[in-house]
Amino acid sequence: MKLKNLFSDKPDMCLLVLSVAAAIMGIMLINSASYSMTRHARYIIVQSAAFAVGIAAMTFIMLFGYKNLEKIGIIIFAGSIFLLIFVLAYGKLSHGTQGWIEIGPVTLQPSEIAKLCFIVTLALHLSRVRGSVNSPKTLALLFLHLMCYSLPVLLQPDFGTATVFAVIFVFELFFAGLGKKYIFAGLGAALLILPIGWLFLANFQKNRIISFLNPESDPTGSGYHVLQSELAIGSGQIFGRGYMSGPQTQFGYLPEKQTDFIFSVIGEEFGLIGTILVLIVLLTIVYRCFDNARTLEHDPFGELMCVGVGAMFFFHIVENIGMCIGLLPITGIPLPFISYGGSNLVTNLCAVGLVQSVVMRRRSVKFNL
Repeated sequence: MKLKNLFSDKPDMCLLVLSVAAAIMGIMLINSASYSMTRHARYIIVQSAAFAVGIAAMTFIMLFGYKNLEKIGIIIFAGSIFLLIFVLAYGKLSHGTQGWIEIGPVTLQPSEIAKLCFIVTLALHLSRVRGSVNSPKTLALLFLHLMCYSLPVLLQPDFGTATVFAVIFVFELFFAGLGKKYIFAGLGAALLILPIGWLFLANFQKNRIISFLNPESDPTGSGYHVLQSELAIGSGQIFGRGYMSGPQTQFGYLPEKQTDFIFSVIGEEFGLIGTILVLIVLLTIVYRCFDNARTLEHDPFGELMCVGVGAMFFFHIVENIGMCIGLLPITGIPLPFISYGGSNLVTNLCAVGLVQSVVMRRRSVKFNL
């Protein structure tokens, strides 16, 4: 059978081109951010290798066909939970979080893989109970589904990634038809739980929140990251200082510049114009995910997967940029496609492949129904 007969529609070229362009842009920015660092070459090699693996994985998912995921849903669920538990027992501790597995020269972050698995398994779960999503029993089982992913991540501890799961959960439930009374009840419960959650945060996480509220209280300690980030972005003004010419970046004043604070590098080197252009690219990727979901009303599974991918990207963008400009607490959430991190880049490209797999088969779904 010819490949063209496997698909009923064309891929979303806007989504595809922008995703690949954002990943290439990320490699260029990582090159600048890490240029003065001793491991500069390694950062570029790892991110470039991740890009190649991600493109191959994205292509495979597009060809594989998302409907096949329904047949192996339980395997995806069990495998992802196993990885999250495995990393708790045998994972590598870094920056206060036990969230990485070393396999020879390769370091994997299972929580990144789990995000994509959660999108798929939750969409499958919701597509099977969509008519009864407002049933208390159904909601309890859905909440248990969320907890299976969130609790192991919270034990690492990684509050940022656990929040990503929660955001995906809320978005998919909303699009599945969750009633308003449950939405307001959930918001109320979240507000009540927040003070209790403070007791379970690690000291470094508490310090991040305190520094978010008042970074000037400890400018050389917990508030250092935010203050340096704001200084870097502000110094770029309208047009920036030029590629690889930002003093905050090149002289090492900006911490975690290749990962968490790469948006600050963009602001310093390319100014307000550069940050707006990057934001337009990323938000257009989010829009394409949600817009494609809108065309899939006859396919709940495909629709909810597109929603989940869009929700994941949207929260990452808002949280990362928010913490770089001091509007949100620092959580270690990377900027999609751009921040350094092989596991994150591969996951993002796989997520795009998932959306493309749905888009390329949507007409056949409508026809069959």
